[in-house]
Parts: sequence; structure tokens; C-alpha cells
Amino acid sequence: MTTIQPATPRPAKRSPAGARGAAPWQRALLLVLATTMVVSPVSARGPGRPGIADLVEEPDVLPARITRKTANLAASLDPTQRLPGNPSVPGSSVDASGEQPLTVSIDAIRGSPETMTMGQTVISDSGELMVPLQGVAATATVGGRPAIPAVNAHIGTVDLVPPLVSLKATPIPPVTGIEQFVRDRSAAIALGKALFWDAKVGSDGQACASCHFSAGADNRLKNQLNPGQRGSDNLFNRTFTGEGGPNYVLKPEDFPFLRLLNPLDRNSAITFQTNDVVSSQGTFAGDFMGLASGGTEKCGNRPVDEFSVHGILTRRVAPRNAPTVINAVFNYRNFWDGRANNTFNGNNPFGERDPDARVLQRQGQGQAAWVRIHLPNASLASQAVGPALSDFEMSCANKTFPYLGRKMIPLRALSGQKVHAEDSVLAPLRDSTGVGLTQTYEQMIKAAFLPEWWSAPGTYAGFSQMESNFSMLWGLAIMLYETTLVSDEAPIDRFVGWSGSPPDPNALSVQERRGLAIFRGGKATCVSCHRGAEFTSAGSGLQQTRGETNLVEQMFVGRGTLGLYDSGFYNIGVRPTAEDVGVGGTDPFGNSLSFSRQYLARLGGQPAPDRFLVDPCLFSVKSHAFSCWLPPSPALSRVGVDGAFKVPSLRNIALTQPYFHNGSRFTLEQVVEFYNRGGDRRGPDGNDTTGFGGATAPNGGGSNVHPAIRPLGLTPAEKNDLVAFLRNALTDRRVACERAPFDHPALRIPNGHSGTTTKLTAVRNDIKAVDEFIDLPEVGAKGVAPRPCMKDDLGTPFVEAKQADVKGDKKDDKEPKKEK
Repeated sequence: MTTIQPATPRPAKRSPAGARGAAPWQRALLLVLATTMVVSPVSARGPGRPGIADLVEEPDVLPARITRKTANLAASLDPTQRLPGNPSVPGSSVDASGEQPLTVSIDAIRGSPETMTMGQTVISDSGELMVPLQGVAATATVGGRPAIPAVNAHIGTVDLVPPLVSLKATPIPPVTGIEQFVRDRSAAIALGKALFWDAKVGSDGQACASCHFSAGADNRLKNQLNPGQRGSDNLFNRTFTGEGGPNYVLKPEDFPFLRLLNPLDRNSAITFQTNDVVSSQGTFAGDFMGLASGGTEKCGNRPVDEFSVHGILTRRVAPRNAPTVINAVFNYRNFWDGRANNTFNGNNPFGERDPDARVLQRQGQGQAAWVRIHLPNASLASQAVGPALSDFEMSCANKTFPYLGRKMIPLRALSGQKVHAEDSVLAPLRDSTGVGLTQTYEQMIKAAFLPEWWSAPGTYAGFSQMESNFSMLWGLAIMLYETTLVSDEAPIDRFVGWSGSPPDPNALSVQERRGLAIFRGGKATCVSCHRGAEFTSAGSGLQQTRGETNLVEQMFVGRGTLGLYDSGFYNIGVRPTAEDVGVGGTDPFGNSLSFSRQYLARLGGQPAPDRFLVDPCLFSVKSHAFSCWLPPSPALSRVGVDGAFKVPSLRNIALTQPYFHNGSRFTLEQVVEFYNRGGDRRGPDGNDTTGFGGATAPNGGGSNVHPAIRPLGLTPAEKNDLVAFLRNALTDRRVACERAPFDHPALRIPNGHSGTTTKLTAVRNDIKAVDEFIDLPEVGAKGVAPRPCMKDDLGTPFVEAKQADVKGDKKDDKEPKKEK
């Protein structure tokens, strides 16, 4: 069986302008608009093409004289968007003036060569007003001659920054066809929550939640270091305070992981650095030898390796920082490198890249047959099936999902963990003892899924249909549970309002509003990557139905050349690319994870494993001024994806330290300091000591750092305002105080081992170290009260009271003095 989301491809070539006549009312409106353009700018805002194109269908009605005027770049006028309380929030735009004022996106031209000039405006074949970019190397040819790169021009002084929207107004991308699997969505959510929090899932007592228990992320500090194994480094470094390695307890003073003599100057002397990564401890990872009684497993010991102290094994630590699962449902792809495919195949994270992925479906005769499935917008399911078998995260080595199913299916759900009497999902199933649920996982699966996926008699390669399909059942159930983990009641949501809830200008303090202006303004340009209600460009804005952008983007890359990026995945210059290539890597089948590389391969006549459409007319920089649909040429294009990682959401960012894919920053002040100096690469803008050499990187080399990573010049007051916005305005107090839907069962979480970094206590008659634990208590729908809520990145607990969302230090709420 195959479930395929219908897709309507765009035409290969758009209809030429003027192919249809304008209706009488349209002609009248066009006359008014043409007159208006002479005397005043068109007022429009938002994504897409503001101005005339927003108002009428015909894109060709522009005064002819505009087509031959030069667009002269002027200083940004910082056009403003009106928000509740009327704060002044600059937009990210460059204003171009000729006979008429024009606006060109600063994001589109950032990173362009110093020799670039903007040519005379022209009308493209599709009727759009374009500004040719002179002095820019072509990425395509027309009739054997170089094409002319160009960007859209917008009539008038236009704010091109999309308006602020509450997450409550952002629909969750639909999983087309899921009704062919799920019979009861509520039952599936309960199953997913139980599986996510059950410690018996892991070979060594690891639940999914063991690495995602704190605001959907992991804030443990003991035994959380990896030596940088994505870059083939197995040797631990010392931390800034002098120790490190297995079982080390990180201190705030150990951060950041790169220190400069002058923190404002990325080229000043390096006083300390380490390539170690802060991540999450997982399993002991011996070979899987079979199942034992009571939901346990028989596993051997792995050979003594770098995760050990004098021959005593510690739990391994994964090589990347654990991202939050809250709001992850909006991500088009998941994991830092995007390998959790948008399409779920029922088996593993890789979607249609795995040609052998199959599940069992009961047929009309009662027996089951192997079929392929294709569930779009199910990246959370693709993600969920990855860690469950990882010998770094949750499993003994070489275990399979049917064995995990055989272990879990007969067990009473959460049988060793307390469940709160007021659990928002599990309360109706809670056992009267308060420990676990009344139902087994078999009963919960039967209640949640249609019988054709579990009821066939007999065995298949020695496993029942339910055991054989456990990867699919697991992935879909956890996906549906995580779909409920949406934090859409932060102060920023109340500030902008949503349907039925008017904007509240007092939801943000004066300082936080100033921070919002900096966040969206042309000086910091945070919104370039952290856009939309999700505060990430890797979210629902990538949906084809939105028509906003492609999965592939053509922009300037290092040294002023045009190149292709995977939208929502950027290299920001945290560490050298050779240490971790991110989305520039490959899957187990040898396919590139990057959509950009797949796109160029497809243009070159080669097969690509993922199905997706690319509309060149949505590129920020078009390959040709006169034909927006002209694709780039594989022979002339380079790709800027090596060392690029998924843009994380900034919602609840104060609760999800440490930061970046390598966990190298501990506070938001350290993060803002990193961006303010233009990252950690060395040399001038355009140079990139974090890049690959051209011989090493397919389709390009040198700098892949996003052009927005440059010295920002924020003042101390501006940095404080920006941090205040990030820390307070984006934190949903339901998350901080663990109120529904963020309540949970109790969980015992491994937290390093008994002993120190030089001496460990071993389990009797074994070489494994004795675990220490954090005992996380069960929490009901009303949250943790009277216990304190979670702490922010500085260690200050959030509070429940609504007043806390708007109060502020009075000195911070005063308007800052102007600097001389």
C-alpha cells in the first residue's frame, strides 16, 4: 500500500505577461495605481511580492519609464511595522530610488561581491520588475551566453519582513493518509506518550525522555561530553577549568568552548578552545544477545574504549547536542543534519531513500503481505525510529525493531513508573496503585491502530505482524504524541494575538519590545534565519502549499559567488566543517542528505532519492533577469551545505541550554556575543577557516558561512535588550512549569556514575560503572506547583504568575540614553 500526497507541479514556463486581458475593474484599478506610483509609494508588507502583484493578477502593468531607470542603493530607511503598543520595529530592507522608490531585499544581496552594481530595472518575461546584478558570475546560460543574475524590485518603500504571527495561527502540516493507519487518534497519543516516557524501552533503562525531559531537551551536566567523534576525534580535551572526559561534571565556567583575548574581535588571539561536544549520555552499548524476563535484555560488554576510566566502562555520549522535541512537529526535516526524512517509510529515518523498507498489511484472505508506505509530513515519525536502535542512545548494538516489539508488547505500560492522577493524557488509564497503566502495550496498540496492521495470524520471519510492524506503530504513535507538544502561549503570542484573542501590548516589557525591534531589524537580522511563528526557517514555511520558498535556495555564498543552500540549514561558523559536515553528509545508502546536491544531480540527469519540486522563480536571486524559471546550471553552480545545520526554533530557548549543535555555549549572552562578532571563523568576511577545501567538498569549497554572519556592532544596551526578548518573550510558562500538555510520568534518568573522572565504582562482577540518577517526579496537568518551575539559562526559576511575563527591572524598562 502506498499513500502519496498529491502534488501539483508548477508549469515549466510561466505565461507571458499580458496573455490575458484585464477586466474593466482591473484596468480602472491599474490606472489608479499607475497614478499613485507617480505621487506616492505603494504601501504593502509581508512575504511574497508586495505592491501591485498583491492587488491585481496582471504583473505587466508598470510605467515603461521604470524599466530603464537605474536602482540606486540608498541607506536603509528602516520601514516600520505597526504592532500592539505601537513600538517601532525596523524591517530588513534596502531602499532603492530612481524615478520611483524601489525596495530590494537586503537578505538577497547580502554577501555579494564588493564590485557588484545594480543595473537598470527590467521587466522579466513573467512580468516582474527585476534589478540585474552586474559584476556577479552567472550560474546559468541562455543561448550559449551567460545569464544575468537578478533580484526582485518592489515598488515603494516596503517592509519585506513577514509580519509577526502567533503560533496558534500556524496550522500543523497535515500527514496525508494517516487515517489509513490510525483508528483512534486519542488512543494513539496515549500510546505514544507511554512509549516516549517508558524507561524499559532502552536496553539500559533509557527512555526517549531521558534525553528530552527538560523543556523537550537535556540539561544534565555530568558525563555529557563527546570528544568530537563526528570529526573522527576520539581523544577528550581538558575543559577551561582544567578537567574533562568521561564522568566530568561541567561547570558554567567551562563555557564558551572558544575564548578570545577580545571577545568582540573574532580575529584576536585564541586563549582557549576545544572541539569536544556537549550532548547526552546514552547506553553502555554491548552487543544484543537476546531478551530476558520482565522486559530486560541480555547484552554483552563493548570493548574498552574512550568512554571509560581505567578499564571501567561509562555510558557513551552522542556526538551532537540534543535538540528539543517541543514544536518539532513544524520542522520539515528533523535531526541537526535533516536525515529524519519528511516522508515516513515505516522502518527507519530515511524515507524513500531505502528501497527495501516494507511493512506488513493484512490482506483480504487474512494473511499479511509486505507493502511500501509513504507518509508525507511525518518527519517526527522518521526521527522517532532512529534513537530507539542507536547503540549510542538507547539500544544494545545490533538489536532490531521486531525484538523491541517482542519485548514491549506484552508489558504493562509504564509498569515501573509513577503516573500522576491528573495526567492530561494518561489519567484514564492509570493503575489504581499509581504506578503504570492498566493496559499492556498490546492492548494500547489494538485500541490505536486499524486491525489490518496487527491482526494477521501466523509469523513472518519468526515474528508476529504486530512485532514485525513495531517500528511503524512506534514511529506513528510517538509522532502523534509529539504533535501535541506545541508551545503557543508565550508572551510573544499574547503580544500579537490570534483569532478570538486580541493583541496584548502589555505582554512584553519595554525592554523586550526593544529587543524585538533589534531581532527583526536590519542591524542584527536574526529574523533572516529565525522567521515565522516557529522562529525557524526550517519549519512550516518550507511547505510547498505555502508558496513562500523552496527546499533549495540560491543566494550568495562565500567570496561573493552565488550558490545553493538547503533552506533552513546554514553554516554559521561555530567549528571547522571537517569536524562535522552536517547536512553535507550522506545517508547509509550513499545518497546526499542535501536537497541542493540532489537538485543539481537531477538537473544533470542523475537520479535523486527524494521527491520534491523546486521553483527557480522563488529563489532570492534569480539565475536570469528575464526568465525567472531558468534553473542554475550544474556546471556553473556551487553548493554551500557542508557544515550547515538545521536552524533551531528559538521558542523556549532560555530553557534548552547548552546551545548550538555542539553545545558550546551556556548562556544567551554567550550566544549573542558569538553573533555580534561575526562567529568564530578567522579572517575577513568572505574568508572562512571553518570551510572545506574545494578538492574535499563536492560542488564547491571554501566558505560556506551564511552571509548574515558578520560583525553586527550591537551596543551593550542592544545586546541586553535582545537577550531579554529571547529569554522572556519566547518562553511559554506552561513548558517552564510543566503544565499540560507538557506534564509527564516519573522517570529515573541516568546522570553519570559513582566516582570521579579518575576513579569509578564498577558494578559487581562487571566492568560497567555504577549509575547515578536524577529522579524526575510525576507531574499532572496543573504543573509542578508548589515546587518551583524550570530555571532559565542564568539559573533563575520562571514563575507562574502572569505579572511575571510583563514585569521587568524598572531600570531596564526606561528608554536607553543615546550614545554620543
